[in-house]
Amino acid sequence: MTLEPRTVTNDALDKLPLFASDLEIAVAIVGKNYASLWKRDALPVLERSGFPRFDALHQGRPVPLIKQFYGLYFGLTQGFTLARPDGEEREWLGKRLEKKIDDEERRRAAGEDVPEQDPGSHSTKKLTAIAEYRAKKATEYAARNAR
Repeated sequence: MTLEPRTVTNDALDKLPLFASDLEIAVAIVGKNYASLWKRDALPVLERSGFPRFDALHQGRPVPLIKQFYGLYFGLTQGFTLARPDGEEREWLGKRLEKKIDDEERRRAAGEDVPEQDPGSHSTKKLTAIAEYRAKKATEYAARNAR
């Protein structure tokens, strides 16, 4: 049985459309008196914490995700996150290995006969990352020498 994440219930939030403007959301959350203050000061801080982003296609923010965000904010939803990943996950090579590869490719581009050293790893992900880095450096040095 999968538990559905709990959301915050608020009559004003429940009456909003599926996608609402920042002002509508602000009024529903803090009321008319503090809506402009919340929109100006709190919203940028909350966005950095994973508050749902503005959806240009629907011209608003998704209200169900806002309810879930506040559920997490108040500690109601355990193990649920709205944060986006930072970017593409890459295999870490380390500066020492990158420097060795860089040196090898620089010398190869200069015309030296340099044997490829064993990277010491047999992980498929790591070997793929090494091959990609090696190809990138080879291309860079070939472009420099072509000038």
